[in-house]
Amino acid sequence: MQTAGLGIVIKENKILLVHRKWHPMIWGPPGGFSDPGETIEETVCREVFEETGIECRALEEIHHFTYEDQYSHSYIRVYACEYISGEIQCSFESTEVKWFTIDTLPKPLSPEKEVFQKAIEMIKQTI
Repeated sequence: MQTAGLGIVIKENKILLVHRKWHPMIWGPPGGFSDPGETIEETVCREVFEETGIECRALEEIHHFTYEDQYSHSYIRVYACEYISGEIQCSFESTEVKWFTIDTLPKPLSPEKEVFQKAIEMIKQTI
């Protein structure tokens, strides 16, 4: 089983999401698999930047889950992330990248809305 990290980046109470181009074709936080020798926090920040052009700081793991389908079996670690800088840009891995409020989150979405709310609350306490 591979480990992947997802980063829920919060900027001014808005959540950064990507719409994935490949399976599963859903909205979710940017992220991906760790490179050899990389910490999961480094993975999260690298993947967020590669997929969105946004620099962030991974603060704390707030959720985890196992994902399995015909293509992969992965352990997913989700981090609340502080926005540092950058303007969004869409990578080849996504069809769209956008900022959303908690009340306008798109569907289908993964993970569930409560995880995004937890990230917002953590960021409010941290900064």
